[in-house]
Amino acid sequence: MRQQLAIVRSACWGMAMAATLALLALPDPVRAEEVLERIARTGVFSAGTRADALPFAYRDGKGRLVGFSVDLLEQIHQRLEQRFGRPIDMQLRAVTASNRIEWVASHAIDIECGITTPTWKREEAVDFSIPFFGNGTRIMTLRSTATQLNELRGKRIGVAAGATTANILGQHAPDVILVEVPDMDTGFRMFEQGEIDGLANVGVVLRAQVETSPLKSKVVLLPRTEELSYESMVCILPQNDSAWRAFVNSVLADLLNGVDQYRGAYIEIYDRWFGPRGVIYFPLDYKVAQRLAAAMIWLK
Repeated sequence: MRQQLAIVRSACWGMAMAATLALLALPDPVRAEEVLERIARTGVFSAGTRADALPFAYRDGKGRLVGFSVDLLEQIHQRLEQRFGRPIDMQLRAVTASNRIEWVASHAIDIECGITTPTWKREEAVDFSIPFFGNGTRIMTLRSTATQLNELRGKRIGVAAGATTANILGQHAPDVILVEVPDMDTGFRMFEQGEIDGLANVGVVLRAQVETSPLKSKVVLLPRTEELSYESMVCILPQNDSAWRAFVNSVLADLLNGVDQYRGAYIEIYDRWFGPRGVIYFPLDYKVAQRLAAAMIWLK
């Protein structure tokens, strides 16, 4: 009996050892290629931005994507060329509010910089850079429609699909009727044609949209004196790629150096789009400048 038990134990031990050796012989799981590694291998930097977020990102008369956020992407592009010591091809693609998260999460693009606000829900799928801009949601409507926020009750307000705007209005203007629009350009055309009573988004984007419209003198942004909520704008990055996130943040931090004193590279880019000769005159608010400076303290 003891001899049989010993034989069984020996057989079990042998099978266990064989299983262990088989597991050890398996190849290591394939590690996902990081963004910087892929750019080094291919020489291609794939970036995304909006085409309906004047003056952050939009198409000019020649169909090219240009704007404040595009200039930030170009700064990242230039730093990549410095890092690798050779030309890097930046492939810039237009994204929408609905697909921008998916495109970064699936690695269709390496980064998106437009007018994205970070949220905990979005962070389940992607990571974010430090903030590069700050503004807040407001509602644009005709003065003949409303001059106070509470007068918008029951009015049709357009919100871009995939944006955080609907949630913000749900908290601060729950009595309006939300109308989802595919993008801001379509939403503004609907507003001009009277299909909706107003359009909600980041205040500076709304101002830029109406800047060259005949409606400019007829509209009002509500609330009049402050935003419904303050929103930081960031770049979207793939999850679990700390080297790429650190690289992007270092570029943004260098640009933001001196922003609280209204000097430096960031201010030069800002004035190009928001200065007296920019697409829209929107002086950098002192509190926003302080917030941007505070967001990069940990990098110093």
